[in-house]
Amino acid sequence: MPDSTDWLTIHDTACTSTNPDSCVEVRIAANLLSWNIPDNNFGDKLPVISSSSRALGGKILYHLTIQATVKSRRTDSVFGRTLSIRSSRPSDTIQISGPTDLDGCATVILESRESGDLTLTVADEDITAVPLRITLAQAWYETGFEVTHYIIADERDAHGPMAQAPGVSGSHRQDFLYGAAGVPMQGTGETLDHRFVRWNGGGGWHKNAAGHPDILNKPAQARLSETDAAHGCFADVVANRSIAIDPTVIPGRSRVYIASSDGRRVVGERSADDTSGGIRGAHIDHFSGPGSAATRAWQGSGGDLQNARVKFLGY
Repeated sequence: MPDSTDWLTIHDTACTSTNPDSCVEVRIAANLLSWNIPDNNFGDKLPVISSSSRALGGKILYHLTIQATVKSRRTDSVFGRTLSIRSSRPSDTIQISGPTDLDGCATVILESRESGDLTLTVADEDITAVPLRITLAQAWYETGFEVTHYIIADERDAHGPMAQAPGVSGSHRQDFLYGAAGVPMQGTGETLDHRFVRWNGGGGWHKNAAGHPDILNKPAQARLSETDAAHGCFADVVANRSIAIDPTVIPGRSRVYIASSDGRRVVGERSADDTSGGIRGAHIDHFSGPGSAATRAWQGSGGDLQNARVKFLGY
């Protein structure tokens, strides 16, 4: 078969039947497409999560940039060619920047909320391309994050007289049970014997001369109870493992990696176990544990971060 502008004929030998040296004619397209995933701003080839995207249904939006280059065996690059590229998964979105440029290149944008394996193929019959196999798992958040920290109350920090409270066994420091540095303000506190006490509302705040809450106005009306752990919105929170997040940015129960913008300070892998009304957008609140000792440890490690690098690790 003679060559054409669309097809290139290759002759080779193979055993296709009982007759040895049978001639096999393989026809492939003369235009060849190659794939390239350029490095992102973080120095690797992972997808990014755009600053404008939001998690929906607990799923992030992966955004991966791919370069497709078309060359012909007759003309080095193929200019002005519109490509047709498909994903093996119907839920994925493929956008192409436009026709190929003078170098035969076009930018392909893959977006998906589904993790896992997929394959990109070229639908054009006159273009030969090896399918591009991609696994979506980890991804970098495009925007930098503010990272603060939070604690629960620690009875070791209290110094008031001993008191008893309905729903809580034993006697405990009064300012731990009812004070602004205690259980009511932090929501949960750890006792001297390493049990957990939770405030469930009630009592109303008394304010000092500066207008700041200092102790519950009616302690007898406070609703306190013992609990088996410090509970977050999605799971129990554990010191130096759990974070509070905005679930429209970081899905609850997912895992992330946190480091400073220059990479010199590594906070490490953390679990999105909690949320808070004060956490909005690109903001992470790191759970450091109980009381002033946890605060000193956080500050000793470098304290709060601005413009931190955050990588989504999965669920």
